[in-house]
Amino acid sequence: MSDDLNITIGYEVQGAAAWRRRKAEEFPDDVRNVRAAEELERLAAEIEALEGSDIHEQIATAQDGINQICDGNGDVWADISATLSAELRSIGFHGSYDTGRGVLEWYCDLLGQKLYELIEEAVPTPDLDEQVANDPAVKAAKRAYDEAYAKALAEARKRL
Repeated sequence: MSDDLNITIGYEVQGAAAWRRRKAEEFPDDVRNVRAAEELERLAAEIEALEGSDIHEQIATAQDGINQICDGNGDVWADISATLSAELRSIGFHGSYDTGRGVLEWYCDLLGQKLYELIEEAVPTPDLDEQVANDPAVKAAKRAYDEAYAKALAEARKRL
């Protein structure tokens, strides 16, 4: 299993809370920064308490899958980190989470989406229409159908 939950995401949430505290000092008239920092601190504590939970295991599994596929490609994790950072910055301003588990579920979904994208890139989906159109058995069946259809149409015309 991957690193502990605090290393995975908890420290990111704590860092966002500290950043919001600094913003609260910089902009003392904007109470949203204080509220956001408090929410982020609460979420960080809840995330820490979820160490070893089922959602932690799901995150670890997704991370392991990403690591296996991306083979050290730092761009993948940089993209994930940027998305996580943007989400955490929005807490208290444009969004909110009721629980730390909610944050982890969002993060797990993000990792699952990234893993799916990596799998799609690594194993392209074949064009089934092209495969079917080029299959000799399908071509033979279509030819037989077209011939039978033409014969039935010709016989029907003779009767008219």
